[in-house]
Amino acid sequence: MKVSRYIIPLILLGCLAVPLTAQVNDTYVIPVSGNLNGAFGTRWMTRFSVFNPQTQYSLKISVTFVPTGGAVGTEARFTVPANSVAFFDNVLSDVFHVNGSGALLVATFPEDNPGVPNDIVSRAFLVTSDTYNNASSGTYGQTIPGVWAGLQDFNTDGISAIAHGIRDIAAQGWRTNVGAVNLGRRSITMHVTVFDYNGNTILDNAPFTIPPMAHLQDHLPVEVDRGAIEFTVDDPSKQAVVFPYTSTIDQLSGDPSYQSPTLLATPKVLFPKGAMTPTPASLASPGKKLDLTIAREVRANATSIGEVALVMSTEGYRIAPK
Repeated sequence: MKVSRYIIPLILLGCLAVPLTAQVNDTYVIPVSGNLNGAFGTRWMTRFSVFNPQTQYSLKISVTFVPTGGAVGTEARFTVPANSVAFFDNVLSDVFHVNGSGALLVATFPEDNPGVPNDIVSRAFLVTSDTYNNASSGTYGQTIPGVWAGLQDFNTDGISAIAHGIRDIAAQGWRTNVGAVNLGRRSITMHVTVFDYNGNTILDNAPFTIPPMAHLQDHLPVEVDRGAIEFTVDDPSKQAVVFPYTSTIDQLSGDPSYQSPTLLATPKVLFPKGAMTPTPASLASPGKKLDLTIAREVRANATSIGEVALVMSTEGYRIAPK
């Protein structure tokens, strides 16, 4: 097992509260979203919710769809009024008119919000999603939150990520997919190592190549029962930021469960310059793994469809009818 050089400090700091800096940001990734048919008659869609916590002004939100496989992405914008929520039942269909899967990069750029103070706190918002199976008997799915701390080159930063309690047992109907989004301009290799519940290695550094600015998802290439998966990234360019995840599906019911792996690093490493102190200065720390510089590169690589109009309905702010 590759051991992060931050694993011991992480254990020692385990009793500390999560810093405020981990709660709000101006830039997030939702590592996977979908609008497509799945196996065993399932139909997957992604609900999407954005909350503007600012009480004095609206925020213009930019959402870039990063497709599976590396095709050119698509970017759209919409305005969320002060202290309000915008909600989409099927964001890939409602906003982007796509059938398929991919990741979502969500950000508030200062150039889109010229009347808003140019700092992270003033442009902070919250985003979450729910990718669900839309069955005739009802819906059931997995919450996929917006995240913004990912993996970079392991040989440089020594940070890996762990998901545990993983099941992939064909005879019992369990299937696990591993996936990630690469926000760099070059292809990277993501390595996947799998351990059984006794810590024995049953898959060692299986490589998954992810194209630049692309999403990837594939079946875990080994069966495991209640085991753990470690993710590391090999990126000689040292420019990518990679957000891995696991999704385990009970194929007998179609019910999924999602994990965003835990980074084996301390808050001090991920959020330097006093990030344990909840101040605007700490929120502006360059140590966070995803920032507007990377977000601009991703958006510049996408095709813009402009601003999507929202209107108030009996169900809140929704896409304006055509």
